[in-house]
Formats: sequence, structure tokens, C-alpha cells
Amino acid sequence: MSPMAGGGEERRAGPRSCPSGVCREGSALLGVMTGGGRLAYLPEPVFVDRAFADRLDAAGRPEMRYRFTEPCAEAACAQWTGTACGVIDHILDDPDATDVAQDGGALPVCGIRRDCRWFAQRGAAACGVCPTVVADTGGSATYRSTHG
Repeated sequence: MSPMAGGGEERRAGPRSCPSGVCREGSALLGVMTGGGRLAYLPEPVFVDRAFADRLDAAGRPEMRYRFTEPCAEAACAQWTGTACGVIDHILDDPDATDVAQDGGALPVCGIRRDCRWFAQRGAAACGVCPTVVADTGGSATYRSTHG
């Protein structure tokens, strides 16, 4: 594993980043789910190599315990609606989403915000619920809805 370069807010050229990727060689570790059901973001995403992915897979269901990022696959992803990512829309359109959103104030520190598909699509509201999303459920549920 090695750190990814640059975590600032300025938009750079290239594909959007999916904040709900899978654990595989070439993805990057975005953060670790805490026991309280919130994502503890790494200061910078860390690239995942084959050995690390294999270790996490051997322990079972890494997406339940960690969040990964990778380039947004758009139309190649089952969550793509044809124009946008359905995951963040589904979560934010759920009336219970306001119950799990962070309590106002500053956005969480995030190493992919400048490229994030969800942030580009729904802005700060996406960042408010992002720390509660459990990717293992297909990226469309929050920790509370799966554990609460």
C-alpha cells in the first residue's frame, strides 16, 4: 500500500472517484468503519496492492469494515441511473437520512472530495451522510439501517 497523491479541494482533471468502491488491487483505502458506525477517514487514501486485498478478503467482507475508492465506472456500474450515481440519491432521498447526517458544521476531512462523484452530484449533503454508508450492502444503506 502507498499513499495517493494530493487530497486538496481543487478539482483536477480525470474521472470522478467512487467513494463506495470494492476491495481489490488498484482501489484505495478511504477509511475504516468505527464501532459507532461512522467512517474514520484516512488523511489520504492509500492504494491497495494484491497482498493487502488478499489479507482483507481472507478476514471476510472487507467492505463491511472498510471503505474503498476507485474511479467511478458510470454505465458499467449497477448503481448508475444513466445520468448519475443512484446510491447517494437513494440515501439522501430517504427521509431517515437527516437522522444520520453529521450535525451541521464542517465537512469531514476527505482525500477524494475534489473528485468525488457523490460530492459533485449532491454537494455538502452527500458529505454529511457519507461517513455512515456501508459499502457491503451495495452502497445504498447506512450503518444505522443495517445495524440499528
